[in-house]
Amino acid sequence: PELAAACEVWKEIKFEFETIDTV
Repeated sequence: PELAAACEVWKEIKFEFETIDTV
């Protein structure tokens, strides 16, 4: 469960980072 939660958080962070990098 913890690993899955961490993965979800990481994907959100990565998505935000990619969005900022694009802009």
